[in-house]
Amino acid sequence: MFDLLIEKLKQFFTSRLLPICIVYIALFSVIIHRIFILQIVTSEEEKTKIEEKNTKPREIKSTRGLIFDSNGELLAYNELAYSVVLEDNSLLKDETAKNEMIYKLIRVIESNGDHIDVDFPIVIDDKGQLKYNIKEGSTLNRFRNTVFSGLPSNHPMHEDVKTASAEMVFDYLRHGIPGASMFNISDDYSKEDALKIMSIRYAIYSNYPKYAQITIATKVSDETVAAIKENSRTFLGVDIKQDSYRVYNDSEYFAHILGYTGKVSSEEIEEMEKEGFQYSTDDVIGKSGIEKYYETYLRGEKGTETVSVDALNKVVSIDDVIEPKAGDNIYLTIDAKLQKAAYHILENKIAGILTKTIVNSMDYGTKGTSASDITIPIYEVYYALINNNVIDIDALKQSDATTLEKSVYEKHQAAFRDAISVIKGALAPDYKIPNEKAGKELEEYLDYIYSEILMKKGIILKNAIDKSDTTYNAYNDSKISLSEFLQYAISNNWIDLAALNVKDNYYSTDELYEMLVDLICTELDTDRRFNKLIYRSLIFNYKLTGKEICLLLFDQGVLKYNEEEIQKLKNGSASYSYAFMLNKIRSLEITPAQLALEPCSGSTIVTDPNTGTVKALVSYPGYDNNKMANRVDSAYFAKLNEDLSTPLLNRATSSKQAPGSTYKMISSFAGLSQGVVGVNETIKDLVYFNKEERHPKCWSNRSHGDEDVERAIRDSCNFYFYELAWRMGNGNATSYNSNRAVSILNEYAAKFGLSERTGIEIGEYAPSMSTRDGVRSAIGQSDNDFAPIHLSRYVSAVANGGSVYNLSLLQSIVDQSGKTVLKNKAELVNKIDDISKTHWNAVLKGMYMVVNDGDIKGLFQDLSVKVAGKTGTAQESKSSPNHALFVSFAPYEDPEITVTTVIRNGHKSANAAEVASEVYKYYYGDLSLEDIMKDGASLENNSSGNGD
Repeated sequence: MFDLLIEKLKQFFTSRLLPICIVYIALFSVIIHRIFILQIVTSEEEKTKIEEKNTKPREIKSTRGLIFDSNGELLAYNELAYSVVLEDNSLLKDETAKNEMIYKLIRVIESNGDHIDVDFPIVIDDKGQLKYNIKEGSTLNRFRNTVFSGLPSNHPMHEDVKTASAEMVFDYLRHGIPGASMFNISDDYSKEDALKIMSIRYAIYSNYPKYAQITIATKVSDETVAAIKENSRTFLGVDIKQDSYRVYNDSEYFAHILGYTGKVSSEEIEEMEKEGFQYSTDDVIGKSGIEKYYETYLRGEKGTETVSVDALNKVVSIDDVIEPKAGDNIYLTIDAKLQKAAYHILENKIAGILTKTIVNSMDYGTKGTSASDITIPIYEVYYALINNNVIDIDALKQSDATTLEKSVYEKHQAAFRDAISVIKGALAPDYKIPNEKAGKELEEYLDYIYSEILMKKGIILKNAIDKSDTTYNAYNDSKISLSEFLQYAISNNWIDLAALNVKDNYYSTDELYEMLVDLICTELDTDRRFNKLIYRSLIFNYKLTGKEICLLLFDQGVLKYNEEEIQKLKNGSASYSYAFMLNKIRSLEITPAQLALEPCSGSTIVTDPNTGTVKALVSYPGYDNNKMANRVDSAYFAKLNEDLSTPLLNRATSSKQAPGSTYKMISSFAGLSQGVVGVNETIKDLVYFNKEERHPKCWSNRSHGDEDVERAIRDSCNFYFYELAWRMGNGNATSYNSNRAVSILNEYAAKFGLSERTGIEIGEYAPSMSTRDGVRSAIGQSDNDFAPIHLSRYVSAVANGGSVYNLSLLQSIVDQSGKTVLKNKAELVNKIDDISKTHWNAVLKGMYMVVNDGDIKGLFQDLSVKVAGKTGTAQESKSSPNHALFVSFAPYEDPEITVTTVIRNGHKSANAAEVASEVYKYYYGDLSLEDIMKDGASLENNSSGNGD
């Protein structure tokens, strides 16, 4: 038996199978050893590594703090809704499959009426061409640099990065180049679909941090939510999450104060990082107003969580959750009801001015010769409805247009063809009549072609023109025709031949000129402003009637359908259309903002002079910041930017004009304190101030007689203040020095805060004190330039006896537990203590007399308190009505509030004073908000005003 075993072993060790067995045994030993190490020795370590590969960190966004008025009325809050989010780490790696999945996702979202919500700086214009939707500057440069960051370092395309066109960027991102493949979006997709895919791909490409989810659609419907969840295996990396979105109550009243939120930009991320705050590209940030100023309080603190996912990246568990901290709540000093009342009072008054100014004729009053009695022909009102896009001219040519719309469009087309024929005649090579001698209408067309088509669109190369050239100057001096100038411009290489699609072929000057004329006509065909000029021509030539314009308002849904009114319009005369339009303006069914005529805007500010807090800050017209928050409604934003009433401009803080006679308290304090006039000293008003060589006159053609400082303020006597400035300019010298007078006036203006911004927490222009002409500076003219907010702080300091505060909108900041984080108090920046009590009393008495003994006393006689104030008008040109201003405080004996009103192009100061009187009536309980809102344009002057 033992021998047999020995024999078998000899056979085994001499067998050819021995090496194979040894190899198998060795491999098996290695496997056993590895299993032992993994299962026994390092099991916990390997388990941790596997878990790390299947877990991902994820931010949890915080909830933004709320904003309240001073009485706890909610102004800004958050609303929950569903968003579609996408995570790059979970996407398919194959480019073609990735694009296909994104395309399917877009189709699902859009098929349910939802929209892709990804910012991308390239859009397709009306002509089907790619263009940037951001202006040249740092933002566009940053976009280009990000796009081309993957270019090989030695690639010649680097030279074109700074000037790359939208088309070039689109092609690069779509197809890439050797060495930089980019997104590989197939040509099978249309340009529109490729752009949508590209916008999402670029958001992924530029996302920071890379693991963060990006939001591609917000506030989506339940149908979209269901479709995406049902197809989760198809839409890898796509998820539905619940987000909060900003909502603003009564938005048009508070938009300029609150501002709005929006997706954070790369510039904002960098800026906030400098301040120690971290943002990702999908975060929302305050873009303007209080939302921006108090961003660090409102934003809250993000939370974090660790999510575990399976092979399909489906979340199977959530661990290590750190809950986010909601933002702090903001309480403003604004009284919401007072804000609404002041807004409606101001709108009513502006509408009242319009209805009093509009005439049923072609009469423009004194326009062009004087700013005092300008009127508005009703035809300008009809045209304004088209010019400010209240009537949509694009709707007139649609297939579903009404019979009236089609009829109006046919009139336009006929007139357009006639205009083009006339223009071509005026651009004929042998045409030699200068524009101003070609007839008013043709002159307007040719001037428009030169300025808006040729110059603005860069067809004429501005930098190539020799400004000293004789022919160039002859055209500007209206000595030669546009035709002659353009032919000369071609021969001197002042025309951009690329715009004419000229390549390498040779063309004569005549041929190039013919091509230029064809280009002009092509541009005019799609130019909205020129097409509006055609409608203007139709209206002013009585070919498009007021009746048709009024009926279009019903056809396009601007006015609510009313069969009775429609029939009266159809059967009525031209004068009925005029009366109809005035009635719609009075009832505010057509608002001053929609017409954008003069006046169409204004502001009212109410402060507490004893604390520096702002109780109302009205800017008319307002806008809906709900359409700007979270995701900008691009169509609405474009409409706002085209609106001629400029609703985005905060008139209270960022619209400057001369202060006019509201400045005369400054001049009074300066003159009295400098000793150039005594409190009881009188100066005889001679109407014309002959000491100054241009002989400025008082606003009145009749002398005010002997005026002391109190009566001079009451009567707003320009002559009195001319004399004060003259005396201040003389000093101890024998001759007048204007700069000395300006310097003294500015010294006192600075004491009242007019040399610097007010410190209010939303954006404001810097004030501009006068730099010349002491005599006119003393009546608030020259180049004095202040926003209403500056005048509000100034009159607050006058009312409270010399305490100059930095105005504030903040009452307090409270965290989510109810603890007060910050109790605000306006900063006292100056205390005027070098003006005697006697001088204060004299100036304040003069302001009292303005309201209670002057031309506007009828506006305030029904008030339960006594008001003191100062009227003012400011003229900018003879072609526009004067600006109307009024600054005031009440009660006179112990001031509680100030009211400052400015109506741009408001004709006369009594109009602004009437707004203030209504605000006081509301504030002191003599007028209800309901009465204000139902009155419409009822505020037509109960006072003759004082013309200043």
